Amino acid sequence: MASIVLGVLITGIIIYTSILFNSISLAMAGLSSAVLLVAACLSLLRRMHTIDGCIQVPISIAECGQPMAAHIFIKNKGFLSCPKFKCCVEQHSSFLKKRKRAWLRGQSALPGECSYDYRFILHNYGSYALCLKKIRIYDLTGLFYMDKTVNSSSNVQVLPKMQEIEVHLTEAVRNFYGDADSYDDFRPGHDNSELFQIRAFQNGDKIQSVHWKLSAKLDELLVKEDSMPKACPVVFMLDYTRNRKGDEGKVSAYLVVLASISFSLMDAGCPHYMVWYSGARKDAVRLRVDDEESLYVFLSCYLEEERLDSVPSLEEAYREKYKGEHFLYLLRLNGRLELYKNQDLIVSFSKGDWEQQLDGLALLL
Repeated sequence: MASIVLGVLITGIIIYTSILFNSISLAMAGLSSAVLLVAACLSLLRRMHTIDGCIQVPISIAECGQPMAAHIFIKNKGFLSCPKFKCCVEQHSSFLKKRKRAWLRGQSALPGECSYDYRFILHNYGSYALCLKKIRIYDLTGLFYMDKTVNSSSNVQVLPKMQEIEVHLTEAVRNFYGDADSYDDFRPGHDNSELFQIRAFQNGDKIQSVHWKLSAKLDELLVKEDSMPKACPVVFMLDYTRNRKGDEGKVSAYLVVLASISFSLMDAGCPHYMVWYSGARKDAVRLRVDDEESLYVFLSCYLEEERLDSVPSLEEAYREKYKGEHFLYLLRLNGRLELYKNQDLIVSFSKGDWEQQLDGLALLL
């Protein structure tokens, strides 16, 4: 649009100068410029309705620092090709609060659909939205253009690497009992709200556990076993609220530390809640992690959150939301890379050798 405005100004100046100096040649030049400008505007307006585009990322999981490609599809529903166009692509990370724009020049938009590759490298962990913001469409001369807003997006995530650390679980953690929404698939328990299995009567079974209807039907004495709730003995709170430019290195260390601890707890057989404050929900949010699937679900959800400048007390918000809930240990990782167990500082990761500190970390729960 800026080129059209500039063309109008230049045409106006030429016509004004021709009138001022009574020049026929300048008048003809101004008239030609006006005709060219009108023709360019008409052709651009038509192409604005016939050309559209979208962006797609074939693989939604990327590796940090490795090149990958997104596909940009341009649809031309007209009969004439567009010899020149540009695409504005934006990379946006909510967690890092970082945006990056790039203009890509396409060769030619032929009638039908054509595709172009946008190659890029993501140097930080996080969830990124790749957006095709605009398509800059040029006329046949290549002098005038209009920008068409597209706003097509595709997501790609760079998950933090997970380093295994030592986790030693006490019997209190291994045999922790409490209310939960999920139940153990291998051990019976004492929660009669969920049935674990029905088996044959054995010596020592209580008479109250006999399933009388099924026993009468099958002419065999059968008993009901209750389920064991898989309660979480550990709550892991994430309290990263610092928001300074140029702190991508500390953010990467923070994400690697939390992912490594959660992975190691899961691998040791310790179910736990990952808790953070969500700016979108204005409340404390938690996700249960007890297997690889739930771990990746948590990482995907957390990386899509927007980092906040300040939040209310996360522990107070959590205890208020889940009143009466019992757990054994509270882990907390803050923006200064300090890891606490209950109220005791376990380790403060330094900027230079945090990887060595993480490698030597051992958790006793």
